[in-house]
Amino acid sequence: MAFLAEMKRFLFRSAALPFWMLLGAIVGLFLLEQFPFEIWTKTRHYLLTAPFFYQSLILYLLALVLALLTYRSLYNVKILLASFLFLMMGVFSMLYFIGFQMPNGGIHRIGKDEGVHLLLYLLYSTVLLLLALVPSYLPKLLTRFCLASFILLELVVMIACPDSLSTAMKAHVPWMLKQPVSIVLGLNAAVAVLAHILSVRRRDPYSWSITALLVLFSIAFLVRGSEREILLLHLVPIVLALMVMANLTASLSHHAHYDQLLNIYNRGHCNNILEGKGKSLGKRFALAILDLDHFKKVNDRHGHAAGDRVLYEVAQKVREKALPRGITCRYGGEELLVVFPGTSLEYAEKVGREVVSSIAQMRIQVGGKKKKKKDLRITVSGGLAAGRAGKDDVMAVLESADRALYRAKRLGRNRLTVVRKRTAQ
Repeated sequence: MAFLAEMKRFLFRSAALPFWMLLGAIVGLFLLEQFPFEIWTKTRHYLLTAPFFYQSLILYLLALVLALLTYRSLYNVKILLASFLFLMMGVFSMLYFIGFQMPNGGIHRIGKDEGVHLLLYLLYSTVLLLLALVPSYLPKLLTRFCLASFILLELVVMIACPDSLSTAMKAHVPWMLKQPVSIVLGLNAAVAVLAHILSVRRRDPYSWSITALLVLFSIAFLVRGSEREILLLHLVPIVLALMVMANLTASLSHHAHYDQLLNIYNRGHCNNILEGKGKSLGKRFALAILDLDHFKKVNDRHGHAAGDRVLYEVAQKVREKALPRGITCRYGGEELLVVFPGTSLEYAEKVGREVVSSIAQMRIQVGGKKKKKKDLRITVSGGLAAGRAGKDDVMAVLESADRALYRAKRLGRNRLTVVRKRTAQ
């Protein structure tokens, strides 16, 4: 019974769920092909027609719009990048399998030969490699740069025309056409291993989704040239839509648990984490409490609107520096709590010191319209403590961090005080 319960937990509650779902869809597709029902025969015929390709592109475009809408809440670069890249993949697939209807009545398509077919699947693998390499969180400017670079790269490939690239492949690397299966399967296996290694290091759940798509593309390549290949590729927009919908659900949950003024998580969400009702703290964890120094003077001298502006800018800087591992919450009036699940004290201390240092260097502009604009400088003090699951009480660790915060205030502010083995340093 214990074994069955553990298997159920692994299959249905872990990050591997997308893999098993897609694997089940692939098996189901092949079973339907072996034992076709009348309704499947009609559905199959429709899936192989041009209208469904266009509807798939609409699904890709919808996924992109939803990813853009949720990005402001979750800053999930992988989902956003996947939406952009899979839309381009959908265009390539349509040009290869059915072509594009031109206004003059003609059809623009990519030439169908083994070289172009191989390039198409190498493009799929490259897209998934990029998704594996890019972390879930990047600063906004770097996110824009990556998106622009990847889109430009795919546009260059499209303009260069896969037919020309296929000709160049035949001329310079003919051996690739002699062993296409080994190349595609080998590359996909390498990407899957890399995705899992990076996922473990970054603690993100996307390696199984990437592996699922790699398995799908590998099987589709093995049956290339048949109608089953097209049917398998039609599963991709469905998988992407599910990923984006999961991201949208997370975004809606985020809105229910975030502070509207500071755009970070609120006290209720923070308490859920500390009480074990939300994200698991893992085997080891760290808690950092940050408080703005002399914040009352900002409100008294410049008004509450300026105070709100200062709070918002500081909160965003803390969240930016704490990501991807740290979860930033508003704990009190001007107090912020950063929870580091599954994180060592050393890592949390490094991030905490970067937070204190970067905020001290900020210049926050307040005023405007009727008031003269001013650049304010602000500093924060912080206390940091760590614990282990099952050994240390979470609330006791929080109290240790709070005492360390007050010691940082007494020592002169603008610093982080760390609790090491009950001794603050």
